[in-house]
Amino acid sequence: MSKNLTGKTLLMTGLLSVGAMAVQSDQAHAYDMDCKVILCIAGGFPAGCADAYSYMVKRITRFPKPLPPFGFCAMSDGSEYNAHKVDYSYLGQGPQAYDCPEGKQLYYRREETESGGWGNEVAFCYTHKTSQQVGWGRDQNWQTVYHGQSSATPVNFQLKITIEPGTKHEFRSPLFRINWSTGYVSQRKI
Repeated sequence: MSKNLTGKTLLMTGLLSVGAMAVQSDQAHAYDMDCKVILCIAGGFPAGCADAYSYMVKRITRFPKPLPPFGFCAMSDGSEYNAHKVDYSYLGQGPQAYDCPEGKQLYYRREETESGGWGNEVAFCYTHKTSQQVGWGRDQNWQTVYHGQSSATPVNFQLKITIEPGTKHEFRSPLFRINWSTGYVSQRKI
């Protein structure tokens, strides 16, 4: 664990140096918010990253053509900092577009319309399920009962970042699941 923490500390120190280089080149151009987004994603959007989060959300929700979570991050020599890999996706309908709290499972069902399109979605979280017998004789059936139900949280975007991929200082962020309309952000270890 301390080895991982040391690697993470070295990585964050290196990234902060890159961020500091961007700030030092402030005479040439404004602070590079794209670099801050990279740092904030890697750090899990800690305190002090609200502006980077808002900037990222504006980019990914840009209408009619959304942009990636961040753009060009300039190093002190003007070259692009590209020792990162970002995987992101927009989530529409379907089970991937819902989150449940830890310890709960997602129930998801989609009803199709008569024309074969998407109809109503039913999504909720539950702790466990059991089966119970209902009815008598020929009308006897088994019914699934979902216990500990709560609402599922809609999400519409997810991303993860790997800093310094393929090196001994590689750092992988958790998978961030976001609803940019509500401000919801969750993290999943993967």
